[in-house]
Amino acid sequence: MCGAPAVPPIATRYASQPPPCEYDAPHAFSTSAAPHAAPPSKQQEQLMMIMTTTMMAEAARGLAAAPPVKPDRRGDQAGSPATAARGSAPVAPPRIKLRCVSEQPPEPDVMDAGSSAPSTPSDCSSMEKTPSPRGPLPASAARQMPTPPPPFPAAPRVEVRRVWAHNFDAEARLIGSLLPRFRYAAVDTEFPGTVYRPAGAAYTLTPERRYDLLRQNVDALNLIQLGLTLFDAGGRLPSLGGGGGAARYVWEFNFREFDVRRHRHAPESIAMLQAKGVDFDRTHQHGVGAAEFGPRLRKWLRAGLGRAGVVTFSGGYDLAYLVKVMFGPGYKMPMSAAQFEGVAKAALVRRRLFDVKEMARLCPRDLRGGLESVAVKLNVGRAVGEAHQAGSDSLLTCHTFMKMRESYFDDDDKLARVAGFLTDITAC
Repeated sequence: MCGAPAVPPIATRYASQPPPCEYDAPHAFSTSAAPHAAPPSKQQEQLMMIMTTTMMAEAARGLAAAPPVKPDRRGDQAGSPATAARGSAPVAPPRIKLRCVSEQPPEPDVMDAGSSAPSTPSDCSSMEKTPSPRGPLPASAARQMPTPPPPFPAAPRVEVRRVWAHNFDAEARLIGSLLPRFRYAAVDTEFPGTVYRPAGAAYTLTPERRYDLLRQNVDALNLIQLGLTLFDAGGRLPSLGGGGGAARYVWEFNFREFDVRRHRHAPESIAMLQAKGVDFDRTHQHGVGAAEFGPRLRKWLRAGLGRAGVVTFSGGYDLAYLVKVMFGPGYKMPMSAAQFEGVAKAALVRRRLFDVKEMARLCPRDLRGGLESVAVKLNVGRAVGEAHQAGSDSLLTCHTFMKMRESYFDDDDKLARVAGFLTDITAC
């Protein structure tokens, strides 16, 4: 049997410095007394494979391979393992120590940020970096994710400025200062319903009869709220602060003339307004008086209120109540629609009037219905408040008008052809 080979130190490369490793020759090679060598153990095979792989790697790198080591053939010499196997006292072979030597400082392991896990040395024949003991690195750690784009700016916040007797003067001055820049005005009114109603279906009424019912109701009832939205040609609302994130404002005037305990009204209309938050006791006690509001409205018109256009939805009643409050509580409506049109044009200084409900009739698609229904069909949302709140409805009227103008009346000629038609007055 061959003696244990004398293995010279082999220069190897490691990614990091491992601890010294020792292999005991008696365990690595058989010293059995059998005449023939036993089959190599698994540990022997692994050791020989490491040695062979190391030598091949060094040769591939152009390094000088270690000279081959011939086994000791002097099996009959004293002290050899072969002699000991034939009867003499066994002599333990010398211990062979193999040490992995690094020729360069270890490189740090590739770890995710903030990790404290230690590096693991790689195989002696490899210069690759050892993967983290936590497993494969996630893709997010291997490369920096791109910064997401900034979100789209949110729609401006809209607030309703509620006007009472105590703040009427201040708000009136504020509105007057904004008129040169915001040349459009959208209006909406809330009133106690209708107490004069047709005997049959409304669509069977003649234009004269429709106006006659409007006249009787406006003469008998009083205005409760007026919503006012000022906007420019681009649909932008007034802002009282700096920057694009400042709030935008619309106004809601509360009037004191209506007394729910004494004046005629439609009970279902009063119940609906109460459900929307109208406090009739407060409006009657602290609301703006029509006698104070009328002169201010005329002053606004002279200063440019609605100079580019006054916008309403189903605006016959809106315009009638504006004229009534402009001239005071004792004002009586003219007997015919033609007479009323003359008064309205003179009072509004010949402003162009746009009724969104009548504009919808001329659109190529079905836009029938109330304000909320038409807005939904045009994908226009309510920015603030609820239906049948005057400030909120005036703003929704503004937004619906702008969307309809953009979609169907995109030049001045088309817009001019729909000006002046008002539900229950001029429209048939």
